[in-house]
Amino acid sequence: MHILLSAIENLPDYTKNVRLIIICMFIGVVAAAAISLYHKLVLGSFIRFLLDSGATDPDGAIVLSSTKFEKNLFVRSAIKNGRTYGSVLRSVLPEGLPDPSSLKGADRKRAENAVISSSAYYIPEELRYRADNIFSKRGTSIGAAAFGVLLFVLVAAVSLLVVPGIVSMMSELFGLS
Repeated sequence: MHILLSAIENLPDYTKNVRLIIICMFIGVVAAAAISLYHKLVLGSFIRFLLDSGATDPDGAIVLSSTKFEKNLFVRSAIKNGRTYGSVLRSVLPEGLPDPSSLKGADRKRAENAVISSSAYYIPEELRYRADNIFSKRGTSIGAAAFGVLLFVLVAAVSLLVVPGIVSMMSELFGLS
């Protein structure tokens, strides 16, 4: 990181925009690594649990409150919003609970939480392969993310050392100096 910062400070005035571009790209790489880790390791653990448990139909569905994920806010939020798990996860709603959409305020929130906790979840057999590909641990680890970020820092540092030379060579070539 020190190499990258010293290379940025030594840039000529006409290449200072490269600094902003590299910083923005670095932020993007770090954000992508963090999101990938969160998606695969945190949210994927629930899907892998269902796959390993053999929950492939409504009869074999597993109730969230009977798992270690009952109090996991990230898993509960992903189930609630439906976008993260929506392509592979199916649920069996319990009978006798009030419809949360007919309630307001704190009662609605309590009813939604009760429905999420007491619903049973499964992954249909035809979606097992897709779920395994989307949420598997393969290829995603903290070490891989750190390696990707370090590789980007190295490429950025080399780019910052090479860009001023290329710019000056182009300036001389086209007589722009």
